[in-house]
Amino acid sequence: MQACAGPIIESTIEIYQEISKQLRPTPARFHYLFNLRDVAKVIQGILMTRPQSIQNADSMQKLWVHEASRIFYDRLINDTDKEWFTTIVCELLSRSFRSGLEFDDVFGEKKVIFSDIIKVAAEASVILYEEMKDPNKLKKVLTEKLEDYNISASNRMSLVFFEDAIHHICRILRVLRQPRGNVMLIGVGGSGKQSLTRLSSFVYEQTVR
Repeated sequence: MQACAGPIIESTIEIYQEISKQLRPTPARFHYLFNLRDVAKVIQGILMTRPQSIQNADSMQKLWVHEASRIFYDRLINDTDKEWFTTIVCELLSRSFRSGLEFDDVFGEKKVIFSDIIKVAAEASVILYEEMKDPNKLKKVLTEKLEDYNISASNRMSLVFFEDAIHHICRILRVLRQPRGNVMLIGVGGSGKQSLTRLSSFVYEQTVR
């Protein structure tokens, strides 16, 4: 995995440089403001893992794709910009990492997602930030956590854990486990932003004010 260190740094910097040139802010996408902190945040996300959860080069490359996606991809607002991002990531995997991973392996039907919720829910002695390979197990854990929340909370929540909702929860959990982590949740009223945040906070035994 040490062989991935150089490509990770170089590829993250290249994404930052290209996205800063190609996807500039406009009135419709005024938040397209990227800086070197974003490069540091990708590395910070990668450092949340432990050797036990990264067994080979493919795992490390998937982790890099995941962290770069959380920092850059999640801020993109339309399909054209998102397609641009996935194209450059796949190009970097091939060119810089010499990877055998393809689009379907990281952005396909089973999107790459890393989280520690499985170990947190199991109250494991070692909490690992690892790839969530079994979507059914992940959904089961979230369902159990929702049941626990509704037992203890005065206001019950009724959530449907479809794919996007599960991914949003994992994104929120990722931010909550980071020092001084912050996230901006955008959506129309009633889309579930507050509910997903409350459940995510409950998982980590944090308080929502």
